[in-house]
Amino acid sequence: MKSPTKSRAPVHDLQMASMVIAMRLPMMMMEGMTDKTDKPESTRAVSEKMAAVTDGVVAAQISVMNSAATFWLDVWSGKSPAAIAQATIDKATNAALQPGRKTLRANYKRLTGGR
Repeated sequence: MKSPTKSRAPVHDLQMASMVIAMRLPMMMMEGMTDKTDKPESTRAVSEKMAAVTDGVVAAQISVMNSAATFWLDVWSGKSPAAIAQATIDKATNAALQPGRKTLRANYKRLTGGR
């Protein structure tokens, strides 16, 4: 049986993402209304997303390579190739999303003052 917190994780992440966006937009709007070239929140928002995407792609590729390396061992142990392929997709998807989730939680904590 799946744990209740695991099944709620995507919904919780969506709610947290909405809160982070709502907290960031006023800061970014104020940065946009100034003549300063230094816009720390806007720069941070873009650079964090680029880093999370890059980390996610690398994590997904590593996950797929690990699954490919053990494919025949899994087949020989009696697992169906279709089940192995589905597990590979699930693992790669979760690996790809982890860096973004980590960044999201860190931003929420930073923007709410650690609450």
